[in-house]
Amino acid sequence: MQRCKNGMKLDDLRTLIAIAQQGSFRAAASALDIPPATLSRRLQRLEDTLGSQLVIRDSRNVSLTPLGQNYFERCQPLIDDLEAATSEIQDSSQNTPRGALRISAPVGLLTYQLMPLFNQFLAQYPEVTLSLNHLSNQQHDYSPEQYDVVFRVGQQPDSSFAAATIGESQRIVVASPCYLEQQGTPQTPEELALHARLASVPEFEWALTSKQNNETVWLNSPVRMAIADLNSIKQAAINGLGIACLPNYVVADALNKQQLTTMMPEWYSPPRPIYMLYQRLGYVPLHISHFIDFMRNALAKQHS
Repeated sequence: MQRCKNGMKLDDLRTLIAIAQQGSFRAAASALDIPPATLSRRLQRLEDTLGSQLVIRDSRNVSLTPLGQNYFERCQPLIDDLEAATSEIQDSSQNTPRGALRISAPVGLLTYQLMPLFNQFLAQYPEVTLSLNHLSNQQHDYSPEQYDVVFRVGQQPDSSFAAATIGESQRIVVASPCYLEQQGTPQTPEELALHARLASVPEFEWALTSKQNNETVWLNSPVRMAIADLNSIKQAAINGLGIACLPNYVVADALNKQQLTTMMPEWYSPPRPIYMLYQRLGYVPLHISHFIDFMRNALAKQHS
């Protein structure tokens, strides 16, 4: 363990930085990949070494004391520079990318587009490991301290990440041929509202735009089934339980096999961009930069 001349351990300082950035003990422990008890012990050791209280704890909130805030603001850029310099030297001494990749991605995009590419990358670089324990499309649940690369669908808020557009997601209204034969094929959103809708959580409302006049209609009729899993909704549609509105990459195989069919040719769902987000500033380790380049090139070939 790295130790400074005054006996302070760098891991203890990283603990304070994680608490300040994450705003809670639990989130900081998760970001550092250590048990909460270890995090508390390291913080106590740092405060004992400095002889000052750095963090105010209560049952719900965690905040820095004025001294702790000042110490964090002065030390955090130094730690960043130290870790960047260390990674740069380590990378310069090796030609083979190695290290751990921390990824976050929506489960549907992962299943139908990303996972085969992840497998190819790991086969090409056997000394790289990949952890993907957060499957979500939420816009507020990522930070550079938690993830190296984040994949998201839809417009993204400004953040410390750089955002590369790697494709588009367009939702398609689909149903099984059997369902449409029995229930009829809707031609307009008004007719669609009379049918059983199968919705993926949280996409309860469907936006449909007219090709004739660009009018957008929001459909929020009652939902027969709502599941936070795109594949389950697709299977329900294949089984004839209703009409679904799903991303093109989710239903492509079912459309090719004629298990599902499209409808309402005069209406479409506006496409949404797919982003790959990654660290914008500072030194990027070799294995992460290789992964970013690999994914950008592989996805560009898929959409060319």
